[in-house]
Amino acid sequence: MVRRSRAGAQHPRASRRRHSKQSTPAAPVTLNNGFVALRIPSRDIPLQTGKPEINMERAAMEWTYVVRSRQRWATTEGAATQQARAAADLLRRLGVDSQALAEIARSGIVEVATRWLGSEEQQWAARVLPWEYVLAGATSNLRGRDQSLTVVRYLDRGDKAAPKRPMKQVLFVASEPGVLRGLYEFDTEREIVRTHLQVRSSNWHELDSPTAFKLSATIAEVKPDVVHLAGIDTHQARAIIRNMGRRTADYSDPELPETIGTDERSDGYVLAGPQGIHHVHSEELSNILAANNHRPRLVALSLRNSAARIAPIAVARGAWAAIGFQDNFEDELAELFFSVLYSRLGRSGWGLTAAFRSAWERVRRQPGHRQGSGVVLWSATPNLPAPGKGAIHASDQYGQRAEQLSKEEDVPLDPAKVKPGDVQKWIAVKVKPFEDLNYSILHNRRSLFDQFILSCPNPRSRTLQNIRVKVSLYAGAETAVFDRILNLQPPFLDMQDIHVPLTSTITRSVHESVRTSLFVEVSWGHHVLYRETFSVRLTPVDQWRDSDTDRKWLPSFVFPRDPAVTQIVESAQRYVRVLRDDPAAGFDGYQSYDTTRADPSADVDLQVQAIWSAIVHELQLGYINPPPGYSSELDSQRLRTPSMVAGNHAGTCIDLALFFAACLELIDIYPVIFLLEGHAFPGYWRWSEDHASFREARPERIHEIVQADSRTSTIAGAQREPWFLGKQTYREIVQLVNAGKLVPIETVRLTENCGLGEAIEAGRDNLHDEQEFAAMIDITLAREEQVTPLPILGASA
Repeated sequence: MVRRSRAGAQHPRASRRRHSKQSTPAAPVTLNNGFVALRIPSRDIPLQTGKPEINMERAAMEWTYVVRSRQRWATTEGAATQQARAAADLLRRLGVDSQALAEIARSGIVEVATRWLGSEEQQWAARVLPWEYVLAGATSNLRGRDQSLTVVRYLDRGDKAAPKRPMKQVLFVASEPGVLRGLYEFDTEREIVRTHLQVRSSNWHELDSPTAFKLSATIAEVKPDVVHLAGIDTHQARAIIRNMGRRTADYSDPELPETIGTDERSDGYVLAGPQGIHHVHSEELSNILAANNHRPRLVALSLRNSAARIAPIAVARGAWAAIGFQDNFEDELAELFFSVLYSRLGRSGWGLTAAFRSAWERVRRQPGHRQGSGVVLWSATPNLPAPGKGAIHASDQYGQRAEQLSKEEDVPLDPAKVKPGDVQKWIAVKVKPFEDLNYSILHNRRSLFDQFILSCPNPRSRTLQNIRVKVSLYAGAETAVFDRILNLQPPFLDMQDIHVPLTSTITRSVHESVRTSLFVEVSWGHHVLYRETFSVRLTPVDQWRDSDTDRKWLPSFVFPRDPAVTQIVESAQRYVRVLRDDPAAGFDGYQSYDTTRADPSADVDLQVQAIWSAIVHELQLGYINPPPGYSSELDSQRLRTPSMVAGNHAGTCIDLALFFAACLELIDIYPVIFLLEGHAFPGYWRWSEDHASFREARPERIHEIVQADSRTSTIAGAQREPWFLGKQTYREIVQLVNAGKLVPIETVRLTENCGLGEAIEAGRDNLHDEQEFAAMIDITLAREEQVTPLPILGASA
């Protein structure tokens, strides 16, 4: 009908009426109590958030903590199932019955609608609550294995339909001010935005670490349709600066602690400022983005911790849509997401909802993707049309167009038909190996490369098949080789998980650093795309790096089968019989837990005390400094095995902690290791069931652990590994210690002939300062994730 009108068959006023009809307000979502509702293609589902028994603020804090700690429970089937049940229970209490839950599962897409009530403080919990996981978890058993659920957000502030003008003007901002300069590289992300949106030079604008004034002035002048903010959020900046102080051992440096400002726990973005770094919280940033009453079509927040507060406030203050990340998100996955998102928008003129869903599903198909973390789309207008209007809803539109584009991309390109001079137009290779390679890292299947990416420079690239990647690590007379034939699906393929077999004798026997070579070759048919030999250093097998990326591998230095450990446990047999007042007593771990006793874990404690007594009386240990590491890394330390500690009758704090943890692991009492800034000591779980409850990341008295409101959060950092509990878990750990479920032990007291009780009190004292706490490593959880001991048992020198 519209096509016929272009022939002039209708009166001009009819055309104006049609234009007016396109500008009418979008169909509203039915909001119960004026707050929150769900929309699926078949109907609206109002949520009863005002029930007296539902505390939305507590739910927001609890579920945020659960999602941020997802690595702890996501790989354990029982814990993951329990989380899914808890999610379904929350929705049930909010009025989502089993029929509605089944409809949500079948729809494949659901919109969470929240009404903006004029300020950040009002109904903040409904915006902060991670609906993405709650809805996905609650429907997990109702969806097929390959059926995903996309969750989008609508912030109702009374807007009409978004403007139909094309997205032409693009502003790219990369901010790494002050001491953060040079920590990250934004060239790839910049090229992704520009290439996949197909932006003309006259419409492309970029800023490098601007001040707030400069960013505001540029937005007022340029009036960008798309604003892409890349850089560092305030929580990440705070952690980086703290780590800089730890690395330099200089906490008095005035440049480090004052670069964030007083409002450092607010969600925000760091820009340049008089002190080097200016913390820009969510509301201030939203006002900058809306400078001179401008309303960007899309604000893309390529920042951690940007989905809960920064993105919705940006929409509330003027942006038509904003995309943010819930918490930590791998840089390569973020780049993949934006590649697909901008490619879909730039190539087909799709609606944002369909492009978002396509990009998010592409990320979810990547190997190793963890449930719970996500990307969030906020929109000032409904993402889904009103139910029953007869329109093709977003999921159908997405499916039809995605299938068409997938067919275009899946037509392989024959390398024989590509001229040698044109190869770089189709494939680009970026390789950056780590300068130092250590057996403990290779043992745990960490990559040889800091960066290894095959990308498609042409945004219209098709699938490229039969690309050969060969990597050779030379170790003495032996060579460890990775050799694979693979396909490259646009926009890029991250090869960072390249591993080599650990068969070389030299990698396990290196006692000092040695230089060797790493050879890389990438070919496509008869085209050699990349060929390079790198000089790398093999570090000693007993060297451990206490860095943000490598400290998590410490469980590989816990050796429960070391001869010195088995000998101490054997010697401790006579101590445990005396302590338990039972000639037949032994080390039976948690089997000794007795619910009929006033203290059911008393015999577990006595087993630990027997180990302590045996070490004190049999070995008579002293304290000694770490052995030389001869490494350029300030955070590297060579560790002693239990046999070395026993043979030399001495060890450092971490040597003693690892020794004692190994003894506990051998007798099947679950050990942990606490890491402070510059110190380490072990601990243990008094009951296996307390450990099982800990996996669920649903602690008691959540309000004592999590502090959050409309602008701030104390749990910004996500738990990256199941066994590695970082700073954000400090309050939960202290709560467990105070409840008597987790026992810290200061093992340096082994060198002072102290009793176990005194060592436990010292261990508790170690945890008094939250600023000093770095992490807790759970050895049992690490073993379940195949972080196993290194094969260097029994070394005595």
